[in-house]
Amino acid sequence: MKTKSQYPQAQLKEAYSIVTEHLTQALLKAKVGEPVRCGALGSFKKTENQMTSYLQNEKGQRYVYYRLLFKPFSKLKQSLNQALEKKYNR
Repeated sequence: MKTKSQYPQAQLKEAYSIVTEHLTQALLKAKVGEPVRCGALGSFKKTENQMTSYLQNEKGQRYVYYRLLFKPFSKLKQSLNQALEKKYNR
């Protein structure tokens, strides 16, 4: 398997744009609460939240927004934990 430095820069940019476009479309199409898998790395979950601000007027201004939660799979968690152990346990 090639490492990142062995691919041409143009090919890396194209792959990055394809992956981000695909993930964007998947998140836009996903229903609230539905997980969107991101390969073997983890999954995103889209939730809808509301907030009321009383800064502008007495009645309050309600804001509705989406929140994305990322839950890494166990293999990614293990790799990240190993990286931290290497960094801090010299």
